[in-house]
Amino acid sequence: MQEQGALFSLDEVYRPLRPLCSNEKDGSYRRRSRQDALEYAYIETNPLCIQSLVVADVDDGDWWDYDRAGIPAPSWRTYTLLDSSYHAVWALRDPVCLTDASRRAPVNLLARVEAGLRRAVHADSSYGGRITKNPLNTRHTTTWGINDENSADSLDAYTLRELASALDYAHLLPKLHERHALIASEVGRNVSLFDTTRNWAYRAVQRYWDGPYSEWEETVFAYTMNKNLSVIADEWGVPLPTTEVKHLARSISKWVWRRFTPERFSAIQRHRIQQRWGTSTQDILAALDLTEVTY
Repeated sequence: MQEQGALFSLDEVYRPLRPLCSNEKDGSYRRRSRQDALEYAYIETNPLCIQSLVVADVDDGDWWDYDRAGIPAPSWRTYTLLDSSYHAVWALRDPVCLTDASRRAPVNLLARVEAGLRRAVHADSSYGGRITKNPLNTRHTTTWGINDENSADSLDAYTLRELASALDYAHLLPKLHERHALIASEVGRNVSLFDTTRNWAYRAVQRYWDGPYSEWEETVFAYTMNKNLSVIADEWGVPLPTTEVKHLARSISKWVWRRFTPERFSAIQRHRIQQRWGTSTQDILAALDLTEVTY
């Protein structure tokens, strides 16, 4: 049975305030007001640091039986009149912030869901997800819901859990460590860069405790940008936008600075020592085969 999402309007799930837009797919894109941008044939999918739409570029144009495949039907599908390919779009009920260092679980799940949905429909793996066909533009044909039973004012929107559960049941939800699968996900680059930076920052922050926070923030941004232009670009083919990197670095620098203080670090070290050697000085000396403290 096809799982149905809650009904929302396009205005509720489409988030950009000043989207990039153009009338030519490979033309020049400019930022315009939301109202003006929706007059153009191609528009930006999501704001840089928030995602509420998951888009797959299906090249072969086959009419997928989503119910038989065991995955929720797209909120809409937009076809170009002279082309059999289409963009399948799943709207999220709750947008996901891509740069919040304190809430990474939704971002990690989003990366897996996006990769799973694209895998399910054999989507074009090279599609970046930044630009989509405007479902309201007359140059395209849009099907709202599975059989055009919905409209732009009443479309299906899903929670991440709904999409993840359906994909997992159909054995299409990749694990977070399956990097080859997450390459198909735009969010996968965000997850990879975040994990690379945070693992470095946990130890690096110790060298900046005696200085101002601004120095630490600048260092984290420089490190994140360097990894974005080298590791991420090499592994994923294209780096993240600078604005997204800046927000991601700022979030990591704040989170690590507030939580990895000298006092917190000392407490962690004491806990590790106690876990390994015991709780008393005598326990530690005995474990190290020492009978007294020497100086």
